[in-house]
Parts: sequence; structure tokens; C-alpha cells
Amino acid sequence: MSRRRTVVTAMAALAALTACSAEPASPPARPGPNPQTSASGAVAEAAAVTKLEAPTVTGRGSIAGTLPAGSAPTKTPVQAGELAGQAVPTNQWWSSALTGPRTQPLWAHPLAVQAAAGGLQISGGPVTAAPKAITTGFVPALTVGAATGAVSVVGYGAFHVVLRVGLASGGHVDATVVQGSPVLWLRFNGAKPTLDGAFVDAGSSATRVRLDIAGGRWDVLGTDLSVTGTGITGSGEQLAVARVPAGSDRAAWEKASTGDPVVETTAATAYDAKAGTVTQTLTARRAGGGTGAWALLPHQQAGLVAGPGATAGSYPDSRGTMSLVTASTVQIRVPMPGLLTGVPKVPLTSGVTKAVRADLDLDLADPPGAGGSYFGLKELGRLASIAEVAGAVGADTQRKTALDRLRPQLIDWLTYSGPADGRYFGYDKVWGGLIAVPAEFGAQDYNDHHFQYGYLVRAAAVLATADPGFARDYGDVVDLVVDDYAGSATTGFPPFRAFNAYLGHSAASGFAPFADGNNQESSSEAVAAWEAVVRWGLVRKNTEMTAYGITHYALEAATARMYWLGEGLTREPGYEHTTAGIVWDAKVDYATWFDPKPESILGIQLLPLTFGAFYRGPSAVRERELGDKPVVWGDLFAADLALSDPAAARKRLDAGVTREDSTSRAMVRYFIEALVVLGPPQPASPQPVGALAFGPAKNPRVVRTDG
Repeated sequence: MSRRRTVVTAMAALAALTACSAEPASPPARPGPNPQTSASGAVAEAAAVTKLEAPTVTGRGSIAGTLPAGSAPTKTPVQAGELAGQAVPTNQWWSSALTGPRTQPLWAHPLAVQAAAGGLQISGGPVTAAPKAITTGFVPALTVGAATGAVSVVGYGAFHVVLRVGLASGGHVDATVVQGSPVLWLRFNGAKPTLDGAFVDAGSSATRVRLDIAGGRWDVLGTDLSVTGTGITGSGEQLAVARVPAGSDRAAWEKASTGDPVVETTAATAYDAKAGTVTQTLTARRAGGGTGAWALLPHQQAGLVAGPGATAGSYPDSRGTMSLVTASTVQIRVPMPGLLTGVPKVPLTSGVTKAVRADLDLDLADPPGAGGSYFGLKELGRLASIAEVAGAVGADTQRKTALDRLRPQLIDWLTYSGPADGRYFGYDKVWGGLIAVPAEFGAQDYNDHHFQYGYLVRAAAVLATADPGFARDYGDVVDLVVDDYAGSATTGFPPFRAFNAYLGHSAASGFAPFADGNNQESSSEAVAAWEAVVRWGLVRKNTEMTAYGITHYALEAATARMYWLGEGLTREPGYEHTTAGIVWDAKVDYATWFDPKPESILGIQLLPLTFGAFYRGPSAVRERELGDKPVVWGDLFAADLALSDPAAARKRLDAGVTREDSTSRAMVRYFIEALVVLGPPQPASPQPVGALAFGPAKNPRVVRTDG
């Protein structure tokens, strides 16, 4: 028998987009990132399309084929099993299942599972709130096996994973864990279907056992089920474990919770420029072709497209209460919040223009930024911002100076000259991706790639707009940088990396070695990463890449507003804040990885400052959350204030503010002064990409950067 592998399915291209005003470079030979985040988890007789082969590069750019010591990943996918030899996703909710030993808790909402030494544990832990954290506990309700052996990942999809867990007593169990599913499917091989737990039998039949466990209710589905002491056994090969929702109707719940297992999950996205919306379609295909229960997170409830039938019941979750529907497909629609793909030319007074030009001189007088994959790439973003603002106010000399400084630094990153080279990208043949050398903040382990690489991609778009020859010569490597954090059907990269389809946002940790799952801190840098993909795709005249960037920008923006900034969300009682600094799979933290000050917790949601930042909307709630005058990063907060009150923002800026070092002074001043002229943005107004409404909501003024 030939070796079985996971099939990864690339979907059809998205709709064509509005034209870019910049002169485009020649289109790339490669199609760019997957037009939709999708993959099959079915194990089938087929060749994988994501082999671990270094991609080819044409033009003048180049990447290293190997990585030096200290820049290579510190872990390997030792539990990849039959996926070995493929580029496998990092940064997912299940990534710890690849590195071992065994797994951390995998949070699927509303279930969580962990392959622990004592068995495969299934949890529906309680949600508790403290003043600075909302936490979901991992409390095993039922366990498969008294001990486990080897663990491997044998399949995955856009929002599911299949784990193969060896049992010390012999044989193994395959567990299909699906995000949003209140049912876990278990297939036993060489072992009798058995579950153990401390429960009270609340009603048994031969095909469904109802259990009360620690104040919660669970169902076990199977064939010839029997309950003896602390064990449940069945005949055949399969069991299903279902967490019963609070307030459910028994008949409706039993119809919706089915033993028909999910065998494939896909996610597709579509952008409707006329309506100003992005629609995400999540599909779970079952072995028997039927439907089943889905547990929806708050952002999915808010954007749910009519169709699925509501099912009574709910689950607590650290992100907010989950509700249920019954369907095979769920569609979520979010607004395209108005993305300006550049800095628009806004008429300013001569005095204001003079002040912006003075800030440009101060920006250019700063010492050159230094550093590796984060700080070095942030410097590229700073220079790009300076160049764009200079172009908007007609400061041709300053624009040329900024671009002249940007060009050699970008080229340095996009070319590899040999072992003595100090800054470059290298291909990782272990996982399948690009590592920027020198790596910072654990980027060698795929941490923060979208945060970091987004700065370079946006800077490349700015330079290519001014010099189309740059894209022709070095565009291939920039395309690969996009492929790395967006995911790609291109050989050498996994089908998806940072973005999580079910959660609607990205995750920052490459290997997720945490009991609380994966996490993301800077929601704004995540949104900016997709803004960068849009801008680079427009420069390259690559409609698939541009569409991918647009749809993911809109989804990431919607979840950033809700889960990080608290818009339209009811937090668990006991949590004393509207905003959050880090959102985990199982926890919401009012904290950061680097500093406990409130300015840092909120400020990390505000950088980088670009004209793609209007998605955040009015800043009144954030101002109340912050309280007194910011001690640090006052420039970012002044710019954020302008989203609600531009005149007050100008007054704050003129009174003097502290700076975030990577943020251009001229960008802050121009951003605020542009809003003084235009009025606050109206990101809720449906507009195509490259256009946004400003001023009074009843009579807005539309500004365009798309030609």
C-alpha cells in the first residue's frame, strides 16, 4: 500500500479588484498565497502539494538555502507522523501536537483535549474571571486509556486536526478535534472503545449515555454502550463524546449532536466591493453527508448570515458566551472597514505643511534604526511612512532621501551574499518557511512572523510604487515573504500559517507550547500585516494575493475590534476592563509580554500608525480605559484620539507627547491634521478598498487612494 498523506485543496480565485493608482511591476509567475485558507483533513491515497523543497527565486533577489546555528528552529515536527516530509502549519491552536512530548491542551471551543501521560483527556472546563484575566480551566471530564504512548498528527484542515494517540495497553485511538464542534469523534484501532471518568449516570441507552460530571452534562454516543463503575465501553470501533450545552432542548440537541464524524473542514473568503463586505464560509463535511451542531463565538454570532437553524443552548467561553446552530456550512459577514492603500493628499494650511516638513527633517535626522527581524524591519516601515508623508505634502527632497535610505536596506534583506551576510532570509527545510536572520523574539520558531514581516512587505510596496523596477528585480523574494506568513499552495510552504479560520484572527506563537493554547498580543500589527499584503498585491497586479489580503484584513480587523478593543462584547463579570492586551485560546489577559503599564497594554494595539488604521473606529472607550495623560507612547494615543476628536488630538500633540521610537513624527502630525480637515473617519460606511468616508455621518466626504 502506498503511503497515505493529507490532501490540501486550493480553491478558486476570488473576484477581481479595483485598479491600483501606482504603476505596477510585471506580474509574478507564482500565484501568491492561497486565495482561501483551506485544507482537507482526509487521509487519502494522494500526493501532498506542500513538499519541503526550497522555492526558486528569479530576478536579483535571493535567499539562503540553509540557516546558521542560532537561527534555525529549536524544535522539529517529531510527531508529524504520516505528514513527515511536508511543510506543516505552525501558529495553529494544535501546533503543540507536532512538537511533543504528547500535547498541550488543544482548545477547540467548546471542547478541549490533551494527550497527556495519563491518557487522552477531554475537558469542558469552567470559565472564571478576575480583575485582569478571564480564564478557561482544563478540567478532565472523561479520559481515553490509562496511559498513552506515541502521539502523531495524521490529518488536518482549516479548523480541525486528527490526532493518533498510542495506548499503552495496545492499539491506538484517532481523535478528530474540530473547532466549534461540541462533539469529539474517537476511532479505536486494536483497542476496545473505552472511556473513564468520575460521573453519575443520568440516563443510558445502547447508543447514547448521559452523564453528570462536576456540574456539567455530557453524552457518549456509540454502539452497544454499557456503563460499569467509572467506565463506559462500546462495541465496534467508534465513540463520540459530546458536551451538552446549558439550556438545551433534549430532543433538538440529540438530533444535532451526531456520531457522524467530520472528515474535512474548509474556509473560503469572498470580497464584495459594491456592498463593502467580506464573507467567510466555513464548511465541515461529514462522513455521512449530514449536518451537525456548531458552537459560535461572539464575532460569528454578530456576523452570521441567515441560513443555519438555531439550536437551544449555550457554552461559557473566555471570549464570550457561545451559541449553537445546526448546519454543514456557516457564513460570517463582516464590513470592509475602509482601507486607504496609501497616504492621501489632503489640503493643509501653509503653517501646518511647514510643521509637517519640519517633522520630516527631525525624522530623517534620527539615527538609523538597527536590529534584526523585528526592529530592523520596523525601520523599513518607518522610512516608508516618512516617504509617503513627504510625497503627500510635496516635500520631494525628503521623499527622495527616505527612499534612498529605504532601498539599500530592503535590498540587503532581500539578497543573500554568503555566510558573512548580516541580514537576509533563509529557507527552513524542517518546517517549510522563511526565517529572517538575525531572528528576534523567537522568530526562528515562527513566532511573530506576520507582525515582523508585514513591515517589510508594506515598505516594499511603497518603494515599488516609486520605482517599478524594484518589484521586477526583487519582487520574487517579497512574494515569498508574503507566502511565509499568509500560507501558500506554492511548494515549500504550508497551506496556512498565522491565520486561524474559525477564530477569525491570527496567532503569534509558532509552536504554542502553553497550557492556555496559542495567543496574540498586537492585534494592530496583525491587521497591518494584511494591509501590507493588499498593497503589495496591488503593486504586483496579483488579484489573488490582493483579495487574500483584503479578506483577511477585514476579518482580522473585526476580531481585533471585538476581542482586543472590546467593541460590541460583553466581558465576563469580574473582569474590570473593556480592552485586552493578549487574547489566548483559553484566556483573555489585561497584560503584555513586555510591560504592565496600561499605556503598553493598549498601545500595542495601536502600532504601526498607517492610513490602514481607521478600522479601529471612535476612540472614546479607549480614552476612558486609559485615564490620565499617557506616560509613554503619547504620539500613538494622540493619533488614536483623532479618530473621535481631531481638534483635541491636535491640541494634545501641540502640548508635547512622548514618542514610540519607530513611529514617524511627520506621520503622526499629518494623520491628525488630515482628520482636522476631513473630519473623523466613518469606517462603517461601505466603501471599496482604496476609499473611505470622512466627516459627518449624514454627509460624508469620500477620500480615495485607488486612482
